[in-house]
Amino acid sequence: MVPTSSEAAQAVVDLDAASALSGMHPEMIQEVMRAKLVVCVRESSAGEPYFDDEAIYRLRQIEYLRTHQRAQMRTIRLVMQLLDRLETTEREVRWLRERLG
Repeated sequence: MVPTSSEAAQAVVDLDAASALSGMHPEMIQEVMRAKLVVCVRESSAGEPYFDDEAIYRLRQIEYLRTHQRAQMRTIRLVMQLLDRLETTEREVRWLRERLG
């Protein structure tokens, strides 16, 4: 399969770069991945995860909640689930407005 131009242009970064961009320790990123709060876009043949912009943004949100709000992982999971539901709802509202408008 050949990637589309948008897929080819999408930047992905390895675990160390994701750590630097998010301010989160690589081991914490792996813990967050085990908790299924962030998913990698692909893995290398050695199993190293690679992350896209969306995943980096999500890691930064999680790190903010952890460090600035001192939220526990349970609370972070709940907040991220609520943010996901909000995003889905907003997308559906935009779609409905387009159909009606």
